[in-house]
Amino acid sequence: MDLTLTEHAAFAVQRRGIKVEWIEAAILTPDKTEVRDGKQSFLKCHGERGKMLRVVTREDNHHHVITVYFDRRASC
Repeated sequence: MDLTLTEHAAFAVQRRGIKVEWIEAAILTPDKTEVRDGKQSFLKCHGERGKMLRVVTREDNHHHVITVYFDRRASC
């Protein structure tokens, strides 16, 4: 999968120790999706960490990742 990360998303990936493979898995096989304000969130339970990974993209371009983080409010 050919992803483009914003500067913010690239920093988040590095700082939070998130692997690109996890982002791809969330987009390709999400456990849940949400659409809001022109953005789409892909949520995927990350078994290793026991947390929900949230990948936020533009609604019209899922290859353009705006941000990515482990969502404390969402449960696996």
